[in-house]
Order: sequence, then C-alpha cells, then structure tokens
Amino acid sequence: MPGPFKQFYAFGSFLFDVEGHHLLREGQTVPLPPKAMEALRVLLQQPGQVLSREELMQAVWAEAFVEDANLTVAISQLRKALDHDGETVEYIETIPRVGYRFVGDVSEIREEPRRPVILAKHTLSRTVIEEEEIPTEQSEVVAIESSATRKLPHTLVAASRRTVLAATAVVVIAAAVGIASLWTQLRDRSARGANLSVKSIAVLPFKTVGTESGKEHLGLGLADVLITRLSNIRELNVRPTSAVMAFDEQGQDSISAGRKLNVDAVLEGTIYHANSRVRVTARLLRVGDQTPLWAGQFEKPSQDELKVQDEIALQLVDALSLSLSGTEKTALTKRYTESLDAYQLYLKGRYHWNKRSYGGIIEAQRLFRNAIEKDPHFTLAFVGLADTLATSDARDEAHNAVQKALELDPNLAEAHATLGFIKMFHEWNWQEAEVAYKRSIELNPGYASAHHWYATLLAIEGRNKEAKAAMRRALEINPLSHNFLADMGQLHYFDREYEEAKEYCRQALEIYPEFFFAHEYLYYIHLKTGEYDKAIEELITAERINSAFGNQSSERKEQIEANFNKLRKAYQRGGIKGYFEYRLPGTPQAASSFYGYAMKHAFLGEKEKALDNLERACQSRAFLAAFVKADPVFDSLRGDPRYQAILRKMNLEN
Repeated sequence: MPGPFKQFYAFGSFLFDVEGHHLLREGQTVPLPPKAMEALRVLLQQPGQVLSREELMQAVWAEAFVEDANLTVAISQLRKALDHDGETVEYIETIPRVGYRFVGDVSEIREEPRRPVILAKHTLSRTVIEEEEIPTEQSEVVAIESSATRKLPHTLVAASRRTVLAATAVVVIAAAVGIASLWTQLRDRSARGANLSVKSIAVLPFKTVGTESGKEHLGLGLADVLITRLSNIRELNVRPTSAVMAFDEQGQDSISAGRKLNVDAVLEGTIYHANSRVRVTARLLRVGDQTPLWAGQFEKPSQDELKVQDEIALQLVDALSLSLSGTEKTALTKRYTESLDAYQLYLKGRYHWNKRSYGGIIEAQRLFRNAIEKDPHFTLAFVGLADTLATSDARDEAHNAVQKALELDPNLAEAHATLGFIKMFHEWNWQEAEVAYKRSIELNPGYASAHHWYATLLAIEGRNKEAKAAMRRALEINPLSHNFLADMGQLHYFDREYEEAKEYCRQALEIYPEFFFAHEYLYYIHLKTGEYDKAIEELITAERINSAFGNQSSERKEQIEANFNKLRKAYQRGGIKGYFEYRLPGTPQAASSFYGYAMKHAFLGEKEKALDNLERACQSRAFLAAFVKADPVFDSLRGDPRYQAILRKMNLEN
C-alpha cells in the first residue's frame, strides 16, 4: 500500500517542501524564520484567497498569544526572501485593513511511491485542474508555464522525489549560463528600485501602551528623534515634527496621514512599557499600495530606551539602501539629551511654538526654560528658547541662548538658522544672516525653517524670485505648514500679486483656521485691493485670536468685544479713513507701535507722519521695520529722500 503523499508547492523559481518546512530557490536554500515559513505555508494553501490577519495569526501562532506586529514582521521577512520587484510577480498582496493573499501562480505537487499527481495550478484569474500519470521509471521533468511567468525561469514539477531533485539540478545548471544572469539583473534592479521608490517619508507619532501618566507624548518624542536624525540625509525628504504633530492620536490612519503629507512612505509603530522594560515595534509602509517595506521589533530595559532610537534609525536606513556620508552617519545616531523628561518638555515647547501665536510663544518659552533646567547641555532647548526670544525685544538674551547652543554643538543646523534669524531681524546684517542660513541648509538640507527664514531674508532684500523658490523648498519639506503657506502668501503680497497671496493665506486657514498671521496678511491684502469690509473683519478675527490668552475673565472678554464693536462703528461712520483715524490716537510710545503707525499714515497718504514714524521705528530697531523695503504699503514714499535715507541706514538701498 502506498505511503502518505509528500506535498510541495512550486511558484516562480521557488519550491516549498511542506513536510520539511524547507524553501528552495533555484536549488539553493532560502533561509527563513520558522514562523515566516509557517505563514508562507498557510498562504500557499489558499492562493488567490484573502486571509484576514486574525486567520493568519490563529494558524501560525495557534498555541501562543502574541502581538499583531509579529505577523507584520513575518510578512516583511517573506517579502524580502522572495525578492520581488516591479517586473516579477509580487507574491503577497496586502488588503488594507483586512489581511493578505498570495497572488502568484502556484503548482501543488503531491508525490506518492508510484503515482505522482499534479492536482492544480492556481492563478489570480482561474484554477486549472490537471492530472497526468507518469510511469515511475521515467526520469522526465514536467514544466508548467503561465502568461504571468513567461519572463521568469520555468516552474519545474518533478514526477517523483528523485525527479524533483534532478529537476532542481537541471535548473541550477541552466541558470549558470542564462537564467542566473537574468535573476541577478532583476535583483540589482530591485535593489536600485528600493532606493528610488522612497524619496519622501513621514515618521508618525508612535502609539503608546502602558505609559505612565504625564508621559503620554513619548510616541511623539520617539518620532521627533527619528525625524531629526533622518532629516540630515540628503537622499531623503523627511516631513518635520510640526507636520506630523496633527496625527498624534492613538486611532490614526497611517496611510491617510501619508497621503495628506504627500509622502512615498510612512513609518509607524507602537511603544510598550511593562516590567521596567520598553519594547518598540515599527514598520515602514509604502503609501501608494500600502505594502510593508520593512518591520522591526526592539526591546531594552527602560533606562536604555534612548538606545532603541539608534537601532531603529540604523535599520531603517539599511532597509532603504541609502548610502550615507560620514557626517550623515554621525547625525544618524546623535543624541541631544539623555533626559527623557527634558525631551518631553522640549517637544511640548515646539508644539506651542508652532502655533505662532502670542500665547503659544509665551508657553513655549516657559517649557524650553524648564527643559534646560532638566539638562543644562540640551542644545535644542537653547535653540527653542532663542527662537521664542528672537520674536520679542529680548534680543540680547536670544543671542546668548543661540551662542550657548553653538558652543555646545558648532555643527547644529537649527542653531545656525536661529542665528540667521537674529542677525536678520535684530541686527539688519543681511550678509551674515545669509551665511548663517546657507550653513544651516548645508548641515541639514531637511531643516524646513532654514529655507523658510532664508526666503524671508530674500524678500526683505527685494529678491522676490529667489524668495519664492526658497519658500517652495520649505513647502516641499512640509506641505501642510500653515505658517509656510501663509508666508508664501506674504511673498506674493510683497510682489503685488494679490490674488495669489489671498489663495495661499486661505490654504493656510484651511489647515489652521485660528492662525493669526494668515488673517493679518489678508487684512493688508484686502486694504490694497480696496475690499475694506473684508479687511476690517479679518483684522478683528486676527486681534480676537491674539488676545485669547490664558483664562480670561468674562469681564475682560466683554471689554475686548466692546472694543471690536467700537472699531466697526468707526468704520461704518467714516469709512476706511474713519477706521484709521480711530486707530491713530495720540503718539505711539512703544517701539513696536512706530512701524504700525507708519503703515496707517502711509495708507492715508500722510507722508510726513508716515516717515516720522518710520524713522523712529528704524532708530528703535522695531522688529517689523525689516520689511520697510518690501511692503507695498510704502509705495507712495519710495521717491522721497527721507525714505531712501532710511533704506541706506538699514543697508537696504538698491
């Protein structure tokens, strides 16, 4: 009586021995972990059928309780072992939010002592039942070919186990001349394709499990570390932390986030804390077809949590086949602090800083100072503090903070960009500011703020075409930045392209409706286009946002709204002139007010008063005075000798 069947599956150039749990490719063993091998068996048994993640988990890990990420890792290992690319069959297809299916042609082979039978050949579109009886004494190879695999080496189906081995040998010998060369070319092309297919990436905030109270944002912290490191790689366009903060939710849809961020791939993951240990799982998904490109699992004692960041960054770069310079390799594992508490404070500070509101800047400044208290050598916290101070009159403290950062790390790109900002707005040293921005971009081409501020400098100097190009680069890095979009609108405003300016400001407000500067820019744009009703409403909206800070009393809120009503009534009574006269009582005392008064007098055609205030703004180095050459509101003053003298004092003469 014949013994039990021996079962094989053949696909492409592979042969899978079910009983032996053994995978061959052109006669060579393909190494695979046991669970990945078991997952392959389950998929091959039901080719063309969608298997849910739950079904696969139950089949592969029936006797154990494991995490969902284990299946992702196993599938990733299979894909890497099967080495598919654009011209060969992509054997394992991901069905979004459901599971996987095997989509290649599969031939099932059963061998018995006297009568091997080819039971079925499976394809995506059909199953063809074939049966052929072959005498055992024949040493004949049966080859099955389909339209999906004609460009690949034939699947060889043996008539007996002895014939299977002989057939494998035949394939190996034949491959020595032609077939091996073909597969080598395919592998090389696949390796090149892996590098070329991912040019932009978003690192999403990791989900957290078992995190103690007060540290819920550890997932965002890990993402920020990886973003900071990966953004130093010139081959990779990495979305900044400010772009991914909006997705810091446990129920985020990674693929949808990737589409919104307009990237080729997203890195997502989970952080588990239990029994004084931390375990991080991570996977890289291609946004276009939702295919996992890489997965990894890392576990360390809690005190070594920062080491996990190094391992993820290194493995991810290796998976993407990126070639790194010495500087890039150093930046990839660079740590800015060993204090998790300091880093969390820093992250929260950046979150508030990115609001670009008065209240947000005040809160960010407090958090950055607290981070420095936790770690007095935390360079990024010094840069953050300098950023908040540089937008106020505290220029000396801002300069000291950024110099401290540069003393700690002379090659910190963020510090050079902030130094450029200070030299631009507080020193009016345009040449040194440009040097600082270019140095920052050289050190870290992916630091979007350096491109953003450089664009502002170019606009201040009247180099509008270059300014727009620099701002476009900032938007390439972070296309969802309401700040960059609004400031691109400002650049078009400076170029007297008012409709384009409106559109960019509206795009910014679609992302962040409460963005003060977008409303303020629209106020000035509407003034220039004569849309005064819209201008007044945009101004009121902007000032309402800027005044909403802290827990205001109901009396204070009522007072603010009463002032807005007075402003509307002044406009209704006297038109735009009545509005400006209402906003120009007495003489300004603060340096920040001189420039605003100059703009209002210029709009009213009161040249002498406008120039008086411009001169005082220049003498007191008012922050916004840097825009005196660029702003269209001063077009009526440009031929006046006093105006030209102001430009010379500011080193902005033509």
